[in-house]
Amino acid sequence: MVRAREIVTCDTTAQQGCVTFDDLGLIADAAILVKDAAIAAVGRDSDVAELAPRDAVEIDARDCVVVPGFVDAHAHPLFAGDREADFSARLRGERPPQGMLSTVRRTRAALEDPRAFYEDSVRPRLRAMLAHGTTTLETKTGYALTKAGELALLDLIAAHRSDPDVPRLVATFLGAHALPPEFDSTEEYIEYLIAECVPHAKEHGAEYADVFCEPGFFSADAARRYLVAAMQRGLRARIHCDEMADGGAAAMAATLGVDSADHCNVISADTARAIAGVAVVVACPATIAFLGLEARAPVRRILEQAGTVALASDFNPGTSPCFNLQTVAYFGRSLFGMSAAQALYGVTRAAARSLRKEAGVIYEGAPADLVAVRLDDAREFGWQFGRNLAAWVCKGGVWEAN
Repeated sequence: MVRAREIVTCDTTAQQGCVTFDDLGLIADAAILVKDAAIAAVGRDSDVAELAPRDAVEIDARDCVVVPGFVDAHAHPLFAGDREADFSARLRGERPPQGMLSTVRRTRAALEDPRAFYEDSVRPRLRAMLAHGTTTLETKTGYALTKAGELALLDLIAAHRSDPDVPRLVATFLGAHALPPEFDSTEEYIEYLIAECVPHAKEHGAEYADVFCEPGFFSADAARRYLVAAMQRGLRARIHCDEMADGGAAAMAATLGVDSADHCNVISADTARAIAGVAVVVACPATIAFLGLEARAPVRRILEQAGTVALASDFNPGTSPCFNLQTVAYFGRSLFGMSAAQALYGVTRAAARSLRKEAGVIYEGAPADLVAVRLDDAREFGWQFGRNLAAWVCKGGVWEAN
C-alpha cells in the first residue's frame, strides 16, 4: 500500500489540449494498493486502507505526488562512445568533427562483444533512466547500419526487454538512420534494407520500423517504400521527420497510417492539421534546446486541433544526451508553453498511445508502473529541473527508492 500526498491517475478521456488535473484524476490524501504487479485499488487513503490486507507492506510517499511510470516514446540508447567533441565544436561555431558515423564505427566495434557492450555501456544508461522514472522505453537500433549489426542490436533489446532493473523495452528497427560508408547512395541503401534487413526484423523482436526522413538523409519517397515494406512484414510504423527542414515527410506520413510522427519542427499549418488527425506527434524539446534550434514543433496548434503530443527524450550521443523525462517535461513547458497537466499527459498517456502500449495510466488492473515525485503539488510538474525528483520508482510492482 502506497500512501501519497496526491495521486494523478491520467485515466481520462479528455483531450490533451484542454486537460486539467481534475480531468487527469487527481486524488488528494490518496493511496494505491498493489498486488501481483498490478494495481488492485486506487483512491482516498481511508478507502484503500479498508481494502488492504493486514500484512500489506506500506510505503510512505506522503511528501510526494504519485503518477504513472513515464513512457519515453523516442530514444537511441544503443550506442558506444560519446560525441562531446561535436558539442564543443558547435559552441565555438565550428563544424562538428565527429558526426553520426563516428558513433556507428564505435558501436560496430563494441558489438564484437555484445555482452560487454550491454553490461558496460547500455545497461548503466537504462538503469539511470528507470531511476528517473521511465518505466517504458521505445528503444531504437540505428548505429550499426549493417544487417548483422542491426539484427544484433534487436537481439540485445529482445534479451533484456523484460529485465527487472531496466525499463520495459519496445524495439524499433531504425536501419534507415543514415547512409553507411559501404553504400554510395541512399536509394541503394534503402533497397538493401528492404531486401535484406526488413524481412528479418520482426523475428528478432522489432515491433516498429522507423526512418530518418530529412533532406540530406532519406527522401519522403524512399521513406514511404521502406515503411510500406516494413508494414507488409508485420511491423508498425514511426517516422523521424522534418526536424531541420521541410522535406514533405510529415505530409507523406499523414497518408500512410504511422503511429507517430516525431520532431515535426518545420511542418506547415496544413501538415500540422493533417498529422494531428491521424498520428501522435512525438516532440523532442531537449533536442531543440541542446542544438539551439529556432524552429519548434507547432505543439500549441496541434493541441488546439484536438491532436495528441507526446514528449520524448530523443536520447542519443550527438543531438540530445538527455535521458531524463522530468527535464524533458520542463523543456516541453518552457519551449512549447504546455501546462503541467499537458506535459504530464505527454510523458505518460500520449507516449503510451504512440506505442500502443497499456502504460502511462493508473486504474484497477493496470500494470503497477508508478513514480513518486517529490512535489508539493501536481501543478509543479515540469517546473523544477536539474535533479532527480523521483523518490520511488515502481516497475511491475517492484518498488525501488532513490
